[in-house]
Amino acid sequence: MSTILPRIEWATAMARHRDNLLEDEFQAERASALGHGARRMEAALQSLDQADPAARPLALAEARRRAWEFMVQREAAGLRDWPAVIRLYRIPNEVLRGMGAMRPDQPDHKAHRDSTD
Repeated sequence: MSTILPRIEWATAMARHRDNLLEDEFQAERASALGHGARRMEAALQSLDQADPAARPLALAEARRRAWEFMVQREAAGLRDWPAVIRLYRIPNEVLRGMGAMRPDQPDHKAHRDSTD
C-alpha cells in the first residue's frame, strides 16, 4: 500500500537554486520516513489480523503503538487527514480506541519500551 518516492536526481537538480535543492532533499527524507512508518504500521496490523488468541493482546498493543506513531509522524509533517488514513489502511476500531500516549504504570508499557523497530 505504501510507496517510497524516488530520491532526487542530482544531475538535473544541480541547475536549481541551492535553497530549493536542500528543501527537495528534506522533502525526500520526510517522504521516506513516512513510508517507513506506514510499513511498520501495516506489518503490525497484519500481525494483529493473524495473531492467535494467546498472542493477540501483545499484537493489539503493538498495532496501537504503531498506528499512534504513524499518526503523530503525519501530523508533524502537516498531513492531518487522519480519517482518510483509517479508511485506506482499514485500521480496526479496537486499535483506534486504545491509541495514545502510555503511562509507565500500564501493564504493556514495558513491552512498548523494549520492543525493537
